Amino acid sequence: MRASVALMVAVLSLAACGTVPVTGETPDGERFAGTFGYPGDGRGGGPFELRSDRGAVCAGRWQLDDDGAGATFLTCEDGRSGTAELSTRSAPGTLRGMLGGKPFIGTFEQPPG
Repeated sequence: MRASVALMVAVLSLAACGTVPVTGETPDGERFAGTFGYPGDGRGGGPFELRSDRGAVCAGRWQLDDDGAGATFLTCEDGRSGTAELSTRSAPGTLRGMLGGKPFIGTFEQPPG
């Protein structure tokens, strides 16, 4: 019985979460694609993962304020790190910052609110 309850809680937790696609690139043409995860309660923020077309995997957490602006810090497996400002004031949302000392820009779908 206890195992059934734990399984049901785990399934409901996963069902209450979602992801939105995110893409980005650096000026030298390195392209990234991945997802922002978000909780199902409408709060803006959660984990994310990006994968480069050159093999790098980057991850971190993102956060949006009530006014649709926010930030993220990312760390890549190849040693690069960076920060980006986020905005949902236009569709798609925008991501602008630095990654490994290079400008990084991207877009993401609006998380459901």
